[in-house]
Order: sequence, then structure tokens, then C-alpha cells
Amino acid sequence: MIKLRYKTLQFKDLTIYYAKYRKNRNIRLTIDGKGLIKLTCPYYVADFEILDFLYEKEDWIRKVLSKQDDTINLSDNPKLKAKQKRELLSRISNYIEKYEVLLNTKVEKYSIRKMKTLWGSCSFRERTIRFNSMLYYMSDYFLEYIVLHEMAHLFVHNHSKKFYDLIIKYMPDYKKRWAEHKKVSLR
Repeated sequence: MIKLRYKTLQFKDLTIYYAKYRKNRNIRLTIDGKGLIKLTCPYYVADFEILDFLYEKEDWIRKVLSKQDDTINLSDNPKLKAKQKRELLSRISNYIEKYEVLLNTKVEKYSIRKMKTLWGSCSFRERTIRFNSMLYYMSDYFLEYIVLHEMAHLFVHNHSKKFYDLIIKYMPDYKKRWAEHKKVSLR
């Protein structure tokens, strides 16, 4: 993975970290859980184009930053202790057993690890699932959705209508459950 060298740019009262990168095709703007505003763009983009882009996105930036005031940042939490890992694995195990029966399938292996951007990932060929250790801090209501979501990827490998039809069949209120993630940040 390439480490970008960010420079800073002052835009009104905001500090923007930006980097020009040869493989970028478009200007990309992200705001992490700590409120850092990062922009990457192709080498050929002029500074005035970056400023134009920021003026265009200013309302969005301020909206996201204002929402983050209410967001809990999970990245600051320390690594889980052994007892906490066992507790999380036990909670996950209960839901896996439940959905193995309902979906008539088998998960070969599941594990937890700290991830920066994902709640879980599924390798459908190996039939293995990895869960984010930060799920420990989330409700069982949310955790059950993540388990079903990752297990649904054993059947449908993308997020198509077919995928969500499968989710809805077993969890009609999945959108309410998923909404809980908006209260927290992983970065």
C-alpha cells in the first residue's frame, strides 16, 4: 500500500489535508472519524480546481462535521482483552448457529480482528467470516444484522437486489438495525 504525503491547505476555517496521486482519476474527499478532512486528486489538478471543488462540497463537509459531534469514535478504544474476545465470539456464535439452521448452510471458520473500515468480511470460497472486534461495543440488535449480512454473502457475493431480498426474508427490520452504525465511527 502506498503512503501518501499529505500537504495542508487552509479553506476558510477548515484545514484540508490533500495529496496529488498519479493513479487517481478523480478528486476524492473523505472525512475520518476524528474530523480530518482528506482530499486526493490526480497530479494534473490545479490548486484553483481543488478550491473550486471545496466550495462546491462545503455544505456537505459542514453537514458531516456537525453530525460527527454526536458520533462515538471506536478507534480510540484499546484492543480487546482475552475475556472480551471470548464474550464477543460467544455472542457471534449464537447468531451463526441460528442462521446456519435458517439458511441451511455451514460457516467453516469465523474470527475477530480490529478493522478500520469494515464491520465484517466474508470469503465465500473458504466459507470463512471475519468480524470487527469493535462489534464488542455494539448492541446485539446490530450484531445480529452483521452476522446475517456476512452469512448472506455465502449465497450472493455482492450487494444486489437479490442479496437484500435474502436479508429481508430473515430480517425485515434490517434498515433500522443498520442505522445504528451511524452513531459510531471506526476511524
